[in-house]
Amino acid sequence: MPQISPLQGFFQSMASFHSERRTRLLQLARAGNAGAIGDLFACYQHYLRLLAHNGLSLQIQTRVTVSDVIQETFLHAIEAFEQFRGASTSEFVAWIRAIMVSRIADAHERHLGAARRDVRREVSIETINDGLSRSSACLETMARDHLQRSPGTIVSDQERAVLVADAIAKLSDDYQRVIVMRHFDGLSFDQIGKQMQRSSGAVRMMWLRAIQRLKTLLRESS
Repeated sequence: MPQISPLQGFFQSMASFHSERRTRLLQLARAGNAGAIGDLFACYQHYLRLLAHNGLSLQIQTRVTVSDVIQETFLHAIEAFEQFRGASTSEFVAWIRAIMVSRIADAHERHLGAARRDVRREVSIETINDGLSRSSACLETMARDHLQRSPGTIVSDQERAVLVADAIAKLSDDYQRVIVMRHFDGLSFDQIGKQMQRSSGAVRMMWLRAIQRLKTLLRESS
């Protein structure tokens, strides 16, 4: 049977704790607790922000930010929460993700305009979904790297990915940028260096420090 270290066991307990809290908030929200609804959305803010990163096309990023998308998603989700029929946090995430895809598609429609119909056709719902799926897969890979699963664990990859997203949000701006460009955009250290106006070696060292800081934050979370 695979052995897990005390540190891995701690991470798993921590992920389970946060998962149970979100499940409880969902139960309260479905019972009509308005405060719980807001708290539940807040639990997924950083996760959704990273998912949305690959949802906005380059053509629209100068006009619409990820923060704009998150705000619109939350507002629409709050207004429509009575329509949510799911019973699990994974169903809730799928529901709010669908709302976010719709908000991103509407943003492209509004800001690209009739004169850019060729570009709008390229930015389809399927394309947006593919972008979010890439971000989701990246987060889940990072979760598997840093939060190794033990046999019999009931914490989903998604819940563990949320934990990693929360930790990334606590990093400094430069550390967040280098992790996003390296892991989510798939850029080389040379490419990242050009964007950050640093040498490839300096960027590599920054990335290593960022990953170490991420591990520390995960260890300190409670």
